[in-house]
Amino acid sequence: MLSRFFTGAGYLIQGLRLLVRPGIKRFVLIPLGVNILVFAAAIALAIQQFRHWLGWLESSLPTWLNWLDWLLWPFIILALALVVFFTFGLVANLLAAPFNGLLAEKVERLLTGRFIVQEGDQGRFWAELIPSLVDELRKLVYALFWTLPFLALLSVPVVGAILWFGYTAWMLAVEYNDYPMGNHGLRFKEIRQRLRQHLGLSLGFGGAAAAMSMIPGLNLLLMPAAVAGATLMWVREFRPAADYPGPHQSRVATRAVLLLVDHLSGRMSGKILSGPFAGQSLETIETQALIDLLMGYLRRDPESAEALEVYLAHERGQPLIESVRRRPVEEEPPPTPPGLDEREAYAILGLDEGADRAAIESAHRRLIQRLHPDRGGSAYLAARVNEARRLLMAQRAADRRDAV
Repeated sequence: MLSRFFTGAGYLIQGLRLLVRPGIKRFVLIPLGVNILVFAAAIALAIQQFRHWLGWLESSLPTWLNWLDWLLWPFIILALALVVFFTFGLVANLLAAPFNGLLAEKVERLLTGRFIVQEGDQGRFWAELIPSLVDELRKLVYALFWTLPFLALLSVPVVGAILWFGYTAWMLAVEYNDYPMGNHGLRFKEIRQRLRQHLGLSLGFGGAAAAMSMIPGLNLLLMPAAVAGATLMWVREFRPAADYPGPHQSRVATRAVLLLVDHLSGRMSGKILSGPFAGQSLETIETQALIDLLMGYLRRDPESAEALEVYLAHERGQPLIESVRRRPVEEEPPPTPPGLDEREAYAILGLDEGADRAAIESAHRRLIQRLHPDRGGSAYLAARVNEARRLLMAQRAADRRDAV
């Protein structure tokens, strides 16, 4: 629990570092500038009204009380500073809500190389303007509903303060995780359920956000840093990573790379099986890091190099590397590589063990139509599908001979 707490806090720090990455800055500077202008205008208006009230007061009081001016000005400046300190985050979140959804999308694109939607930024902004503001108001109502009982508990020495900090951490975790999760269609109730399933992680992230909000100057960057950190946490922690094929999926594994291919959409996912990124899903590793892995695989593990190259070309739009060996689909494949046993062949074709000849042929035909290079597929994957079919059909022929 404690280690997960610190892991969650670390995501906020990593989110702060992401803000300087190319393509991210504009989603930070624009809402930050809007909020600063709003508060500057509000402060100017407050000072103007205070001067008007002070002029009325001076005209109503004896001249010997003019020294009150020097006493009242420090109070108004302190009051304005407190108002800005305690309300900047609330107003910033409300005004920047449409930008935060785009910021979360851009950070996820940076991390995974995948687009969440295809619409342009401007169209997406106006389409989500009203829904984003409504969702912010819904979260505000939820926060206010729980604020009163926790405020009452503040009267309890020590325990009340601890509970209040925990409540603040939870609310900030809910607030900022809503953006990356909302981009994937999760509703407010579903977001809270996922956060509760990783309570230590969520409270660590929210606790770090609460601490950052109390640091003058740095708290101006809390909103974009928390959105970026929550997106990173979504990619690495909350999004399910499948190691085995589900319905309509094929599994292709090499010594270092696992690929999952969805039959319906054609999308690819997977994870790294060995090395410094062992256990991490491909979607969570930045493109340049995957390219570095690919270059390392070229000499010592050509099978893994081919698999990783296929993923980079299909999901990240990276050009194919000519030095990687390509196997023509129609040529006779080399001997079955180590690890491609009968169970693996079933996984490649997306079949349950024991499938009959008709199911094998049907699965092979369906996959080869999608994965053939002439149809925008991959020679490597098509060859693996052919190998799986040959292995299973040979096994069926052997079983038939044994039965005779």
